Amino acid sequence: MTVRDIVRKAWQVTQVHLKKLIWYGTVPAFFSTLVSTVYLAYQYHAFQTSTLFTGKNPDIGNSIRQVWGLVSDHPKLAVFLAVTAALVFAGYTVLPPIFHGALIHALIRIKNYEPISGSFEIGLRRFFPMFEFAVISGSFSIISIVTEGSFVLRWWGVNVFFFVLPIFIFIAMVGLIASFLFTYAEFFIVIDNKRVIKSIGESVILVISNLRKTILVFILMLLISARIILNVILVLLIPMGVVALGGYLASIFISTVGIVLITIFCIAAFMVTSYLMGLFNVFSTAVWVYTYALLAHKENVPIKDVDLTHN
Repeated sequence: MTVRDIVRKAWQVTQVHLKKLIWYGTVPAFFSTLVSTVYLAYQYHAFQTSTLFTGKNPDIGNSIRQVWGLVSDHPKLAVFLAVTAALVFAGYTVLPPIFHGALIHALIRIKNYEPISGSFEIGLRRFFPMFEFAVISGSFSIISIVTEGSFVLRWWGVNVFFFVLPIFIFIAMVGLIASFLFTYAEFFIVIDNKRVIKSIGESVILVISNLRKTILVFILMLLISARIILNVILVLLIPMGVVALGGYLASIFISTVGIVLITIFCIAAFMVTSYLMGLFNVFSTAVWVYTYALLAHKENVPIKDVDLTHN
């Protein structure tokens, strides 16, 4: 089976079973999009108030006093924001391992022409090893490296940043190689119910044993991911534009109108972005499920064509 066949079958599965699978991808994508937006806003504010642009060292004490003043003057709002932040943090950290495990199980059941009932339960049972793997792989993620690099740039300046830049590049390359070698680890965890370290070892062996096909699929998914990320970035720019437009309208009309418009457009942008990311999550997971099934179980009957009449 060629890479083209794998991608074609994965897209067929995504189209036919999208209604049953989309929630497994959309719910984690919603929290990921929300946290990413807050992260971008934080980075923008942090750089805007950093020494690079103001020429002054950030006054942490003043920032703490402002936050404490807000809490003291508006205790109910502070409690609401704290509870909301806790819920978002829980959704961002807890739900993705559960839903991704459920999605993997549902896709392998669909491949075998079996009902997907019980997939969410499997996701719950595999939560701890999936969460542990997410922590391990996240340590080398691009987001982690960018966060650390931006911190160095803001606090120690350009000269120090360029001095340590080779270290960040090396870590990024190690992370890319590690993510490549760990490609099938999650599938060993969910499908074969193996421990994290054992799954990582099995994934490394499977990747090295099938290096050419894995590289082709990996590069193809990177290209597709880049295209999706660009589209999502464009969608994420909408709330920022809406905020500016809402502020302008609020200055012309009443503030309530601007707030309502901002809320409506931001919610719509988040929904569209979450759906696009959820769709891509289902498709990309299906690609790797079929690749894993083909490479890890060669002694089994080859993967059959997707039953397009099965809903």
